[in-house]
Amino acid sequence: MIEISAGGLVYHNHGGQLEVLLIEDRYGRWTLPKGKREAGETDEENALREIKEETGIDGKIMDRLHTVHYQYDHPQHGLVEKQVTYYLVEAISNQETPQLEEIQGVTWLSAEEAWKRQQAYGYLNNQWIFQLAYQRLLMKGMLSMDLKVIASMIDHTLLKPEATKEQIQVLCEEAKTHQFASVCVNPYWVKESASLLKGTEVKVCTVIGFPLGATTKEVKAFETREAIQQGATEIDMVLNIGALKSGDVDQVKEDIVAVVEAAQGMTVKVILETGLLTDDEIVQACELSKAAGAHFVKTSTGFGHGGATVEAVQLMRKTVGADLGVKASGGVRDHATVIQMIEAGANRIGASSGVAIVTGKEGKEGY
Repeated sequence: MIEISAGGLVYHNHGGQLEVLLIEDRYGRWTLPKGKREAGETDEENALREIKEETGIDGKIMDRLHTVHYQYDHPQHGLVEKQVTYYLVEAISNQETPQLEEIQGVTWLSAEEAWKRQQAYGYLNNQWIFQLAYQRLLMKGMLSMDLKVIASMIDHTLLKPEATKEQIQVLCEEAKTHQFASVCVNPYWVKESASLLKGTEVKVCTVIGFPLGATTKEVKAFETREAIQQGATEIDMVLNIGALKSGDVDQVKEDIVAVVEAAQGMTVKVILETGLLTDDEIVQACELSKAAGAHFVKTSTGFGHGGATVEAVQLMRKTVGADLGVKASGGVRDHATVIQMIEAGANRIGASSGVAIVTGKEGKEGY
């Protein structure tokens, strides 16, 4: 059974401060208004109706954010596949009237406080919705990005071949302290990192076919299965750049599909190495990644020619739309550059200078 729903992250400006509308559900969790689509409704109509019914707030659709997929057990229907499309919604009325038979309450919170509630008491599958919404609000000039939100978008990275066990331990400790999205390490260090981060929200990301992307799909699939067995929860794979430039698009797609299938539902990011590609090739690589079932496209390995640029990130976001994430990596070493990348469309940042970025300093070293 498939259940189709829609909802939104609702905002308004109150006394010069941007506020976000959250509901407290019947389980005591803080979340976003959403609900099932009725016959004949569009997703947009569904979202606005549910927001009105649950909170009493009328709204206006400003942007589509993302469609979340998950499963749950229904007492009568068994396993249900749920599909929820979220929108960024501007409130056009401000008097909330909670639907108390369905939820416990409704409240307006500052963007920072709303983020804190999501982190502490929200649902994990709403994390990306918040990040995308805050990114769009930042791009509209309506929000200054809080450092905690930025930290949650950083893959704290150490991929140098000479990295030691002690350095990996420091990396993981920093990730826990600053609540980064993940640590990104070479496959050899996955097991160690998974052990150090057990019981935390920090994910373990590793690289596949790194840094050239020139191994076969069978090798990449094996690397992926091995990494997941060792504890990896996110996979950054390098695109077969030579195949793309040779026009072997079927091979490029098969390469990505092999890793996506081997990842068994874990997040897969495809590294394009944009510094080696033309704009047309970047667009083609993004389209192939999307068609192959990847979850993100990523600019660079940090070891190749060039790093992340605003222009490349903008082109990648324009191509993949709201359905895939965009990761900016390579040369991102300070807060100002991170903001530029987020404004361009990135919702994940790969950086070895994560601590410097969230403490207002500038990192000096690469991966």
